[in-house]
Amino acid sequence: MRLGEISQIESGLILSRKRARSELELEKKYKILSLNNIEAHGDFNEADLELFPSNEILDDHYFTQVGEILLRLNEPFTSVCIQEHQAGVLIPSYFVSIEITHTGYLPEYVSWYLNTSNVRREFFRSQSGTLTPNINQKIIRRLQIPKLSLTDQENITQLHKLYLRERRLLNDLIEQKDQYYQVITSEIIKEKMRDY
Repeated sequence: MRLGEISQIESGLILSRKRARSELELEKKYKILSLNNIEAHGDFNEADLELFPSNEILDDHYFTQVGEILLRLNEPFTSVCIQEHQAGVLIPSYFVSIEITHTGYLPEYVSWYLNTSNVRREFFRSQSGTLTPNINQKIIRRLQIPKLSLTDQENITQLHKLYLRERRLLNDLIEQKDQYYQVITSEIIKEKMRDY
């Protein structure tokens, strides 16, 4: 089935229309999604959520909801399925939110499929624009999503979650190793400097 047949797709907020230009205009500050929060392999990085100064109270549909999919509209066209602790973040216009409405499709499976190399190649071929090439909603809606059994979709979802967890652990290990080598080399330098 086509993605447009199994989901509801909405654009994010055009920020310039709602940005408070001064403290007098400020109504509320919201956590906002940036391009850095969605990693190329499909993980949500919550470390650097910025604050958006809004000139009005914004509607709920502009914020991430549990189980919805966010898709970046420009390269690398990454998607991520929102988990409970990632809900309530403002979605800017360079993302679309996709709510799966068909009971025969799991949101995590659809998100995984949107991150496959075949889909990304299709998006790359279909992008338009010169300064910042994007894909439009028409292309997204027409995308065919393979129909697998819910058991197979769940198996793929669990495998993908394991993959993301393993990537996070490996990245943590790399950071720890970087710090470890930094400390060791600093100690060697200090020791050699004492000899002079």
